[in-house]
Amino acid sequence: MMACLALHDKAAPDKRFLAFLPVIEKGARDQRNFVKKAVNWALRAIGRRNLELNAAALAVAKCLALSKEAPSRWVGKDALRELSSSKVRSQLSRRA
Repeated sequence: MMACLALHDKAAPDKRFLAFLPVIEKGARDQRNFVKKAVNWALRAIGRRNLELNAAALAVAKCLALSKEAPSRWVGKDALRELSSSKVRSQLSRRA
């Protein structure tokens, strides 16, 4: 639901998505494969909305990437790879 909202509700305020980040951090600890993928998708979708949300999502991704728990680490590293890529950064810069 978070990822779909981030992708399709263009009028939603940033604070709605900032409130999702703690939920994403908590969900990233879950070892179930579909939960990991859903949390990762939501984090990446939020980080692709604009530069402000990208910075917030990158901060969460960095924390997760340093986690001792394997599921959190996977989510963090994967999101970090996409959200810090030059392609995503240039797309966000053009939109700003």
